[in-house]
Amino acid sequence: MNKIVKALIKHKVYVEDLFILREGETSNTYLANQKDKKVIVKIFKNKNLGININSYLEINILDQLIQRKIFPKVITHKQDYGILIYEYVESLSYKKNKKFISRLGNQIKKIHDIKVKNDFHRFDEQIEKYKTILGKKLGKDFQTLDKLITKAKQYKSKICFSHNDLNRDNIIHSKEIYFIDYEYASLNNIFCDITRVIQEYSLNDPEINILFNSYGIQNSDDVTDQIEIWKNINMLIDKIWTEMMIKTNLKNNIN
Repeated sequence: MNKIVKALIKHKVYVEDLFILREGETSNTYLANQKDKKVIVKIFKNKNLGININSYLEINILDQLIQRKIFPKVITHKQDYGILIYEYVESLSYKKNKKFISRLGNQIKKIHDIKVKNDFHRFDEQIEKYKTILGKKLGKDFQTLDKLITKAKQYKSKICFSHNDLNRDNIIHSKEIYFIDYEYASLNNIFCDITRVIQEYSLNDPEINILFNSYGIQNSDDVTDQIEIWKNINMLIDKIWTEMMIKTNLKNNIN
């Protein structure tokens, strides 16, 4: 841990009591103290096997996330050195009631309203890169995934900036609902994030309607069909990410 602190000091970043929270494929996350306040320190990894990650760290995107109050206040951002420090937000207890679900829908809509350049990387482009890395091992899964993505495209739903990994660990419930760890963000179908939240919180039909209404979606048979498609896509993506994590760890150990 002293090695990490020294590396931060080298870049004029000063923290104390550094404690690792999570080791990931794209970054390591730490809890620390800075000027008697808790902060989150993220140190990003260079070795990602050619996958487009961490594009949310571009200034125009990160600024929008902060302004829309869907990401905590940033204290230090040194993109050239792969360092991001933001304020620690304590997650509060919550009740899965109408107010909470409505807030979730509103906040997800704010993610999807983020403006990005037309050449921002797309979800299906990322899948093709995963395929070149894991195609031999997960050949049948990629075949199934291709069919599901083709089926999803037939509905012509909105494609926009998408988080792509809205599991509970990446959702902080406080005075605001914040979303963290946008490492896998890309242009994608709106139903990727919406479906993930439905799954993570085990929303029933009335609760799903509350989420849709707050987001601005009218429920229909087509919407229901798309939710089912994206449940299957998300399941396969989780499997791919798990395999990528294993492969990345093996590569790092070898190096």
